[in-house]
Amino acid sequence: MNAVTAHPGGPCRPSRSVPRVLTRARARARALASARTLALALAFALLTGAVHAHATLVFGIVRVVPDPPTPGEAFTLTLTLEDPSLTPVEDAIVFVELRPMPAADAPLPTASTEAPDLPPPLRSERLIEVAPAVYQTEISLPDGDSYHLLVRDQTFQWEEANASVVLPLLGRPVGDLPFILPPTQVAPQSLWTWIVWLVGLPLLAGVVVTLLVLRSQPAAAKKAEDGA
Repeated sequence: MNAVTAHPGGPCRPSRSVPRVLTRARARARALASARTLALALAFALLTGAVHAHATLVFGIVRVVPDPPTPGEAFTLTLTLEDPSLTPVEDAIVFVELRPMPAADAPLPTASTEAPDLPPPLRSERLIEVAPAVYQTEISLPDGDSYHLLVRDQTFQWEEANASVVLPLLGRPVGDLPFILPPTQVAPQSLWTWIVWLVGLPLLAGVVVTLLVLRSQPAAAKKAEDGA
């Protein structure tokens, strides 16, 4: 209910100060609610969805097409990557190296975050992401033998995760060849990037929304006064 102001020698008129204060309070409340909603939406979008690179275990599968490869012809080597929650791992920088199998008494390198000490590879290829978390390259190798396939994830500039797979090219179907990449440490540059995304952008969004609402206050206040 509007306050009443008495004017000497004239009728009483409702005070316009109360509607103006209420209009400003409502505008501030709407601005704050909009900023909170936008900040939560940005944070949720950043914390869900596809994983980019990885700081956890990554489960991979190697496949060849055609399977088995046609003797004497190139084939497509395909890798798929998922994290423990089965979320696709996208935007990874993945290389594969192929070498002859070591002697029978020499084990393959275990999964590691350090580059193994190995002889030069027969082939070294970077895989291209052809679909979310699906990486491919063309390979040509002599058939009738098995090869040591080293998968190297070098997404982070100063970090690496690698795992070994036995690739049998013996004229029989290869099937699915699983491997596990160990977690890599998040580089400082990546950490600061995530801090900016998770904290800076929601705050900036809140400031922008607040400014937009405050700029609309004069028009809203004038409309409220006219209605009063």
